[in-house]
Amino acid sequence: MGANANFENAKLASTSFFKADLSKANFAGADLTGASLEEAGLDGANLENAVLQSAYLTRTIVDAASIKGADFSEAVMPGTTLKALCARADAAGENPTTGVDTRDSLMCP
Repeated sequence: MGANANFENAKLASTSFFKADLSKANFAGADLTGASLEEAGLDGANLENAVLQSAYLTRTIVDAASIKGADFSEAVMPGTTLKALCARADAAGENPTTGVDTRDSLMCP
């Protein structure tokens, strides 16, 4: 489990993926509310349209391939990580589940 795993549309609320190898994993449309992705290897992971409300994130979230349409409302992450996500071209779109805009959920300027 982990690398190249398919979690598309999975219900993963409050799941701990602490330091897991999730490289190239597909989380498209997944519910990761309150999940711990701290120090998880997310290189090339697809987070398109994922719900990451109140999730715990670290710098590795920046390695994800796509965050388009993701909802990061109330997610806990370092300020430098937040800035890096806001600078991404794919920090855009509206989450189809929550109706929240990705940039708004990140509180980007």
